[in-house]
Amino acid sequence: MEVNPNAGTGPIRNTPGRPMIPPSVTNKQAADSASFHGADAVNGALQQTPAVRLEAVERARTLISDNNYPPQSTIKGMSKLVAEHLASDTADQ
Repeated sequence: MEVNPNAGTGPIRNTPGRPMIPPSVTNKQAADSASFHGADAVNGALQQTPAVRLEAVERARTLISDNNYPPQSTIKGMSKLVAEHLASDTADQ
């Protein structure tokens, strides 16, 4: 099996008396005229978004006042992870 890494490429054609314009020049001209219609929509949505989500604040207040939050299983799991991390740090030294 023969693989041709230049498949699909052909000779460069240039008409005499007319300079060849590299693709980077034509792409640059297209990039100079940007459109920001989508950015305006995003900015408008951001301006309408409240800085503080009241429902999230209320949920946090409820959880803080609950003596059973977080559950004991969560506390034990986190404690185990911290202990394992501390043990691995002392073993590395």
